[in-house]
Amino acid sequence: MNTLNSLRLWRGWPSRWPIRWKLAAVSSGLTFVILVAFGLAVGQFTTQQLRDNYEAETAAAALALKQTVQERVRLTPGYLTEDDLLEVLAQANGPAAITLLANGQTIPIEKSPVLGPFRSFGVRTFGDFQVAAVGLDPPEGQTIPLGVLQYGRRTDRLDRSIGRVWISVLAGTLGATFLAALAGVVLSARAMRPVSSLTSAAREIARTRDPSVTLGDPVADDEVAELTRTLNGMLHELSLARSEREKSLSRQREFIADASHELRTPLTSVLANLELLDSNLSRSPSLELEKESVESALRSSRRMRRLVADLQILARADSGRNVVQDLCELSVIARNAVEEVRPLAADHTIQLDADAGAWVKGDPDDLHRVVVNLVDNAVRHTPDGSTIKVGVARSGEGRTAVLTVSDDGPGIPDEVRPQIFDRFVRNAGPGDRSASNGTGLGLAIVQAVANEHEGTASVGDSEQGGALFTVELPLASENANETVSPPLGPI
Repeated sequence: MNTLNSLRLWRGWPSRWPIRWKLAAVSSGLTFVILVAFGLAVGQFTTQQLRDNYEAETAAAALALKQTVQERVRLTPGYLTEDDLLEVLAQANGPAAITLLANGQTIPIEKSPVLGPFRSFGVRTFGDFQVAAVGLDPPEGQTIPLGVLQYGRRTDRLDRSIGRVWISVLAGTLGATFLAALAGVVLSARAMRPVSSLTSAAREIARTRDPSVTLGDPVADDEVAELTRTLNGMLHELSLARSEREKSLSRQREFIADASHELRTPLTSVLANLELLDSNLSRSPSLELEKESVESALRSSRRMRRLVADLQILARADSGRNVVQDLCELSVIARNAVEEVRPLAADHTIQLDADAGAWVKGDPDDLHRVVVNLVDNAVRHTPDGSTIKVGVARSGEGRTAVLTVSDDGPGIPDEVRPQIFDRFVRNAGPGDRSASNGTGLGLAIVQAVANEHEGTASVGDSEQGGALFTVELPLASENANETVSPPLGPI
């Protein structure tokens, strides 16, 4: 089983390799296979040629020694002396011996290696020697050779030559394979350079999200050039589509901002008239039905006014218009917002713990709206008798001002948290008291204002098990530690 897993893992490696490595591996692998086959053929041929040449040299040396023996010694049984033969054999380059066929006596050189008994004429191998056996010519009138001359040469020189041949073949194969791999890496890297450029450009486009970037013109007219032209065309179309979408969204933002601004005046007039009419009707008890209609229209007008104000804030945030940069203290804003919401939350306990000195730069009205929205959201989505805690403090490093609003209600379900700051999202949970009265834009405004002030808004769980909303804003400066009002304690 382990072997099978190892085999699968080994087969999976190349799929993770870069293409240039794959090309280099394929080219070097093919080169290695070809060179191995070629090296085996050349090595075998050269080895056989060396053996044949060595045997020929051994046979030629034996014939030359035989000629010397027959010229200097009378080859008859009566005149053949051992001293004469030893004198001739001692002059040979290698060990030599003569075996007399008549009595089987062998006359070797003293202290020379044994070349073995005579078996047949020709060249054979005996131990570490290559031995050539030739027959001594018979005397006149006879046909049987008088004796056999054996001449030997060591095979270590032949073995060293054969070994050098195979080492050369192996070194040439490995060297050529390495050069082929190196050349494959260089050539494949050069061939893949345009693809790497395309990859870098695509990565940069993904990082900046700017399709207006144009890829470089290809040098060669090949498949990579065709891909480059296709990508340039695609980027051009995406850039045009993005420009058209941005123009459309800009017109839409401007329309919403202008419409919200224009609707404020008639809504204010309608609301003022309804309030005046409601005040007059309250003095006439007989007009109870008309009074209920006016109160209903008044509630709708107020809700519409809040909706228009919310849309105006979001439209300004979407359009990127500069926010007012006034120096304000977040603790004072939080206190004023809590005092504004407190009459509407008679059944809740609101506690404020705000540290003085949390100075920020921004729009006081928008920051006031953030606190009001968070506290109002806690009031709406918690049951009667719940406790809401509002806190303002500076971070541990003294770089940000932290606004927290927590409660001990049922909390926010996990499936709602990812889109809790989206627009028109309403959470009708078990503690929701009045989900129909909200516009679904309160928390979206909180996040939009936080982003406008280069801050963040997040949601979590409070220590009491309810919801915890946190808004972090950068402090105005290191020196903005003075307070314009007394430190605020729990309310």
